[in-house]
Amino acid sequence: MDSSNRSGRVAGDEVRRVLDLLQKYRVAERDMQARARRLLSVSENELAAMRFLLRQPDRSARPQDLLRHLAISSAAVTTMIDKLESADRVKRRTVEGDRRAVAIVATTLAEEELRGVLGDADTLMEAAASGFTPSELRQVETFLIAVTKTVDGIAA
Repeated sequence: MDSSNRSGRVAGDEVRRVLDLLQKYRVAERDMQARARRLLSVSENELAAMRFLLRQPDRSARPQDLLRHLAISSAAVTTMIDKLESADRVKRRTVEGDRRAVAIVATTLAEEELRGVLGDADTLMEAAASGFTPSELRQVETFLIAVTKTVDGIAA
């Protein structure tokens, strides 16, 4: 029997089941990241910064991009970059055409370390998502946008 009502809305138990699965995913992801942070001896922001850099086409970003992505202060970004640079996980390089501008580049060591502790998590997740139709992915996207807006609204 279809559990949706005449308006096309799903029943409460189905909504609860989906929200429970979302929570299980959040716990699994949090645990995966905690294991990675422990193995690499890095903070949550340092791990997030390395992952962010490695997802960029040229494995680099400006400090202000990290600041926006991590939602931390300029001083915290500078301290984090210093720590990652001293561990040879990132390098600073001048931006071509503007000697005053600096880009932060993830090193091969950072890539190898992340692959070693996280495996190919992003690739495996992409493979899992590729099993869905474009329409199904749009529905998931719509759902994730809606729950993110809700959580953002609660946090505000």
